[in-house]
Amino acid sequence: MQTETVSAPWLLRLSWEELTTLAVCLALDLVELAAPMLLSPIIGDILDLTGFIFTAVNFSWFAAISLLEFLPGLDPVPFFTLTWLAWYIHRRRTMRRNLEAELAKWL
Repeated sequence: MQTETVSAPWLLRLSWEELTTLAVCLALDLVELAAPMLLSPIIGDILDLTGFIFTAVNFSWFAAISLLEFLPGLDPVPFFTLTWLAWYIHRRRTMRRNLEAELAKWL
């Protein structure tokens, strides 16, 4: 399975899916961090719910990490980005393991 990547010698090799999901997670975390006084509790909760639904759809069971976003007082912690990071590390390890298994079949 060949995917196009965004790469440079000084960047991680990220596929477009990884890059777009990272951008959305960063945006969700930045809005919550940068504008807490502009968001009423209802709008903040709707934003948390939207972020949780996004992570549940894209990252499956890793979305459990972003459930911590609903706890009061933990808004400064970037849980959506931490969810993406856990998903990315797991995805890369799984891809490497699958590639090694495929290469072992050929040897």
